[in-house]
Amino acid sequence: MTATLKASRTKAAWVQEWAEVVAQTGDHDVYKLTLRAPEIARRAVAGQFVEVRPVAGRGSAAVDPLLRRPFSICEIRPDEGIITLIYRVVGRGTAVMASVTAGQELNVMGPLGHSFPDPATGRGMLVLVGGGLGIPPMVAAAARARAEAPDRCVTAILGARHVGFLAGAEELAATGVPAAIMTDDGSAGHQGFVTAPLKELLDAAGAGCEVWACGPEGMLMAVKELCRAAGAPCFVSVERHMACGFGACIGCTVPKSGEPGFWKACQDGPVFLAEEVELGG
Repeated sequence: MTATLKASRTKAAWVQEWAEVVAQTGDHDVYKLTLRAPEIARRAVAGQFVEVRPVAGRGSAAVDPLLRRPFSICEIRPDEGIITLIYRVVGRGTAVMASVTAGQELNVMGPLGHSFPDPATGRGMLVLVGGGLGIPPMVAAAARARAEAPDRCVTAILGARHVGFLAGAEELAATGVPAAIMTDDGSAGHQGFVTAPLKELLDAAGAGCEVWACGPEGMLMAVKELCRAAGAPCFVSVERHMACGFGACIGCTVPKSGEPGFWKACQDGPVFLAEEVELGG
């Protein structure tokens, strides 16, 4: 079954597109960027990502920052030609990108990488686990599951350090998928980690669950172990520095599990069958 699920991941041919900034809002250094990128929106599937050149404008000669930045796609609205990205300002590139306003254009490459599996291919309860900035890609995953597997039971578990970092939780709620909220300090939902409600679900359903997860690597390691013990298939979306996005720079490698060698997160992932990657390596 896991081989079938793995084979159902999508990898689309990517394009480079000038995307119009429709809107940008921010709070607590977390921003939501809405882009009109019709071709990328038409091709993108939940779990894939884009590479954005942070500097706005077709004629810009600026070379600082030089490299593009990778971002998971939060919402995909092909009928409107819209994608949304949620990101945190952590350095020069994201600080520059946070200054762009509606009407400007950003050069975007995508969709890149492999998606989450086809939700209609799996069976049993689908559990989406997102931690911090691993929540936004779960929004697209929830929307796809609702649209393409309407009879399947889908639930989400979202976690963050505190309420200000629950980026994407409102967007996920809008998909209609129910979510348990966990925060380290108890400022929203229940105090604790996402592993507590996940263990409860796995103890009840075991191999009857399928789990998709994205978030800090420590969280992914814990989710992987819980799923392994329960016999539940698990797919993880890993975060790596991806300078190019298409496998040329070899800067995003992930150790293979059980054999020598490495995967390229941008090409072989970012979504992997958890059993195939050595997390924390």
